[in-house]
Amino acid sequence: MSLPLYILLGVTTIQLFYFFFFYIRILGVKIVDAKDLDNVPSVPVSVLVCAHNELENLKRLIPAILGQRYKNFELLLVDDRSTDGSFAYFKDKYQAETRFRIIRIEEKKANENFKKNALTKAIEVSEFDTLLITDADCIPSSEYWIAEMASFLNSSKIEIVLGYSPYEYRSGFLNMLIRYETLMTAVHYFSFALSGFPYMGVGRNLMYKKSLFKKNQGFKTHINITGGDDDLFIGEVGKSTNTACCMHKNGQMISIPKENYFSWLRQKRRHLSVGVKYKWRHQALLGLEIFSHVFFYVFAGIVFCQDYKAAFFFLMIRSLVFVVIFVLIAKKLGDNYKWWWLLFPLDVVYIFNYLLITLSLVLYKKIKWS
Repeated sequence: MSLPLYILLGVTTIQLFYFFFFYIRILGVKIVDAKDLDNVPSVPVSVLVCAHNELENLKRLIPAILGQRYKNFELLLVDDRSTDGSFAYFKDKYQAETRFRIIRIEEKKANENFKKNALTKAIEVSEFDTLLITDADCIPSSEYWIAEMASFLNSSKIEIVLGYSPYEYRSGFLNMLIRYETLMTAVHYFSFALSGFPYMGVGRNLMYKKSLFKKNQGFKTHINITGGDDDLFIGEVGKSTNTACCMHKNGQMISIPKENYFSWLRQKRRHLSVGVKYKWRHQALLGLEIFSHVFFYVFAGIVFCQDYKAAFFFLMIRSLVFVVIFVLIAKKLGDNYKWWWLLFPLDVVYIFNYLLITLSLVLYKKIKWS
């Protein structure tokens, strides 16, 4: 065999290893139906939302959270230096609502990260030990969102619940790519957590204990880094024994997607920029998957020019396993993809776009956060 064919064999084997050792674990997770949660004892929950000039989004989010079918929770809104009248509007509108509180941050200290500062303030004044965190530009997928996430806390060992936050469906290829990338990210953090390697969550739908936050001294080790309030923190405190995964469609937070590619690119740059701060084993697991993913398509193309039958064989094996597993995972998470979109356009564009973003971070490292 030629060297490119040997390499193609190797990266295909690595890809199949990830499919059958990691990703397939998601399909074995038991889903609890929301209708069975009405009689589950309610763990007191503090729902935290930090916002900066998000008045219109909050007008949609706040009523949806207060309308949750959950017995014991508070909603704490942190208005972080907003100039759109958010603080006055919500303080007046919900002054009679005992489950709602709002605090305002007037200014930030020098060298202090905006989001981490706001979230730390919220955690400090929260009433309950169980914290459920989301963003202003999200909406619960159902009135059982809190109940679904909190249902995993029946075990005294569980301190972290990783949730899923897909993007709202809209027409166009960009939206499909954004939703696919979000699915791939969830497949990574869910399957790695189920395998004993929790390394991240998403701040749009994340639950953890206040006591765990205090024990870790909050975001102390990365307080001046832009981002990382979800992934770096979970990478520090997450263990195989204290982390659960909530995958039920009713326990999701739907996010508003970007509408142009460059806005999404800036968002992904922020998210991926903290990857170099991950623990070495998390970097190794993610790096091996990404590089084997890229090299699979690169060397499939090279081998195709030398021996199209061999290239077609490896493409068929990897594609068949990939499509079957990912269609089933998407269905389990309440999403739906046509298999032919998964097979070629989305997966190929996704992985080379990931490579493009990584390259842009190497060449241009400055990251901003509003």
